[in-house]
This record gives sequence, C-alpha cells and structure tokens, in this order.
Amino acid sequence: MDLQAICNWSGTTEELFGQLARDLADAGRWHELFEARLVEARARLGLSLVGSPTLDELPEPTRSALENDYADACREVGGLMVDAGRLREAWQYLRPAGEKRMLHAALAQAVPTDESIEHLIELALYEGIDVERGFGWLVGHYGTCNAITTLEGLAPQLPPDDLAACAAVMVRHIERELRQNLAEHICQQEGAAPSDDANVGQLMEGRDWLFAAQASHVDASHLAATVRFARVLEHPQLVEMALTLTDYGARLDPTLQYPGDAPFEEIYPAHQHFFRATLGQDGGEAIEYFRNLAEAADVENEGAAAVETLLVLLDRSGNPAEALEVYAKLVPPTARLTALAPRLVDLATKADGWDRYEAILRERDDPVGIALGVLARQRV
Repeated sequence: MDLQAICNWSGTTEELFGQLARDLADAGRWHELFEARLVEARARLGLSLVGSPTLDELPEPTRSALENDYADACREVGGLMVDAGRLREAWQYLRPAGEKRMLHAALAQAVPTDESIEHLIELALYEGIDVERGFGWLVGHYGTCNAITTLEGLAPQLPPDDLAACAAVMVRHIERELRQNLAEHICQQEGAAPSDDANVGQLMEGRDWLFAAQASHVDASHLAATVRFARVLEHPQLVEMALTLTDYGARLDPTLQYPGDAPFEEIYPAHQHFFRATLGQDGGEAIEYFRNLAEAADVENEGAAAVETLLVLLDRSGNPAEALEVYAKLVPPTARLTALAPRLVDLATKADGWDRYEAILRERDDPVGIALGVLARQRV
C-alpha cells in the first residue's frame, strides 16, 4: 500500500476511499477496511470524522443513513472474512447486520478439523446459525453423553424447529448405533449377519435371547433421553424410528427402564402410546391414557406437563375443538405452557372455534389474546 500516495491524494473523497478500500481488502486488513468505510460514511454525511456526536444524538434522516452505511460495511467486511475462511471473525460483523444466511452457507461447506471444530460448533449451535449441523458435529466429535447434556441445557432456549432438528439428529444417531450393535450380537449368536436392510423391529423379532442377562445394546440412559427428546418430532419417518427405539426399551430388563417425568413416569409404555398416536395408529387409546393423567394432575403444584401432552396429541390427531375444551377446563389462568404446546389461537383457527376462544379469554381477562384472535380471524 502506497502511503505516500494517500498523503498526496488530490482526487475526490469517493475516489480516495475507493482506492483505500481496494488496497486494504487486497492486503487482508479487514478491520481497517471497516474503519475506513465508517470514516467515509461520516465524511459523506458531513459529520465529525472521529465519532462524535454518537448515533443516538443524530437527527433523522442522518441517523438512518449512517445506520445503513454501517450495515453495508458490516456485510462487506464480513463477506470478505467468510471468503477467507475466518468465520468466527466474520460473524462479529455479520451479526449486527442481521446477515445469517451468508455464514449459514459457509458452514454448509465447512469441513471440521481438530483445530476448527470447537469454533464451528460455537457458531452453528450456540450462535444459532445452523443448529442441526452444529449439533450433529457435537455428537460426532464429543460423543453422545456430552451431546445429551448440552441439549438438555439448550432445550428451553431453542425455538421448536431447532429443538426438533436436534432431536432428529439424536434419534438417527441412537437408532443407527442400536441397529449396528443388534446386528453384531445376532451375527455372533447365529453365525450369520442379518440383512443390512433390517430395522430394529425386524432385528428383535423372534429373538428374546437378545435381552437375556440384563443385556442392552445401547446405553440405557442415552436411549431414555433420546426417546424423551423425540416427543417434539412429527415427521412420520422419524416418529417411526423413535417408536422402534421405544419398543426396544420396553423389552429391556426393568432395572434398565429408568422412570421418566410426568406424565411419562412409565417411560416406554407412555411413549409407545404417544408415538403411535402421533402416527395415527393408536385410535383413542392414547388420548384416554393421557386424559386420565391430565385430569388427575395437580397443575398448580406439579406443572402443566400432563395437560400440555394431552393438548399436543389432540392437536396432532385432528381434534382442535376438543383441545379448546381441555384448555378451558384444565389449564389454570396462571399456568404458562411451553412453546411446544399448541397455541390457543391456532386451535381456534383449526376448529373455527372463535366463539369458544373468545369465551375462554374473557373468563381469563385477556384483552391482548382477544385482539390477537380478532386479527387471526380476519386472515382466515
């Protein structure tokens, strides 16, 4: 970079900063490029070149113009850093600009190494740029136990779609591990390997000896955690896979069937009901099973998990009007359901149950909810 040429510059401001930007980009001096773009923007707007007054003190439209220039500079510098493979530094610039897609695409092309895996997981999973990919890397590089512990901590903060993506990773991972271990056991016992196409259910069929002497072909705690996470899944293929894991768990020695949280204390029988109902295989049996648990639950003291589970199944099985009634009857005004529960306004939309919806919210003195319903009704 010719510093003397900059000192002796006689062209326009635009030409000066255009040349300076090219030189800094070619030299890989991206942080300085960002500073140059900010100085250029302030000069163009007739502002002080050293950052005073602050953005908050500027009048409109100058403030908006400077904000736009700032975002453009972030995108430019962040994009150059992505191209150079410096993804963590790139995110420092792309995040303020709300530019997640660029880094998402870069992560899709990334090949983790021992040196890069930690910061790739940080970006993909903890920064929420590509949660499914990041969680997959976590499982592959740090193991199932670490992944489960991490997901348990992250689950309350994750949007439902991201939580479902992580649950799908766990289900596929544990199902594959279980299938491989079952096949090895069968080969050792029978002297021939089963078909590569055989699923877990087919591998278990007619082979009670697989479960002798408290045998388990996958860590029992990992299996239980994966089945629990799988409740957020709705894709039939994944739910089928979760059901096979649950059927396997139900055949384990009772000492390996760890109790779950309400309403899944009987972890595998309860999940069998849940997954079969999600697949439309259980008729009304699962609804009655969870209805009895929900009606017996002390929501004020024990939480609304049992009621929420019933609402989920009623919604999934195409009974939104009944779910509205359950909500009215079993969800106290002070209760707060999780983001995984069906929203009352969505149930009303599916059931065309606006009168019931409004009656429920009038009883609860919820004017915002009523207003939301008015708007939602107009969009139907």
